[in-house]
Amino acid sequence: MIREFFKDKKKMGILIILSIVAIASGLLYAKSGFKELKKNDTESIFVDNSENNEAISENKDSNKKNSNSKNNRTKKDNGDISNKEATDSLQDKTIIVEIKGEVKKPDVYTLNEDAIVKELIEAAGGLTENAELSNINRAKKLQNHELVYIANKNDINKEAKDTNAQGSTIKNQGQGVSNKKVNINSATIEDLKTVNGVGDSKAKSIIEYRDKNGGFKSIEDIKNVTGIGEKMFERIKDQIEIWRN
Repeated sequence: MIREFFKDKKKMGILIILSIVAIASGLLYAKSGFKELKKNDTESIFVDNSENNEAISENKDSNKKNSNSKNNRTKKDNGDISNKEATDSLQDKTIIVEIKGEVKKPDVYTLNEDAIVKELIEAAGGLTENAELSNINRAKKLQNHELVYIANKNDINKEAKDTNAQGSTIKNQGQGVSNKKVNINSATIEDLKTVNGVGDSKAKSIIEYRDKNGGFKSIEDIKNVTGIGEKMFERIKDQIEIWRN
């Protein structure tokens, strides 16, 4: 009996030891599993795509802005081309002309290409009270870069008187005076006034032209002087000459 008791007790001891080992192993395994579970619980099992989404959104916004900028530049370029064409078309339909003499605002004006002298006079503020229009065709169509000169009627009257006086002198003194020619490249105002039809105003214009252009190259150049046209040149060409010292 005693031997069986100890024998059973030995078996029981072994069982108890095995039970203790099993319990200890279970507790150790449970503790280790709990730690791993806690670690995994602090880490997200999902991938965070917010940064990628923001990058995609930024790329879309950038592409949209670039597209809008390109469209705006295209519209602007088309607008600039359209405005340039309109400006060029407007410039093609205008002329630039100058008016001097007896007008209230002598200056250079830009007018319609079909404008006439009357419109230029109106643009210049109208005529002064001393304007002489006997030699002006106000219905004449203007040319680009043309100069219109409105003479002073007092100068016209004085020149007419000078012409009559010179005619009387020539008649009384014979042909000797009429054969004397005036060198328009060196003549003074008084010398020029001896020419038929040239008064103070035209004499000054002749000298101004001479100084500005370095003298006359031919007597025909005097037609370029303001107030001297083809008719007057025909009248005075036998009284003038050119030569240089």
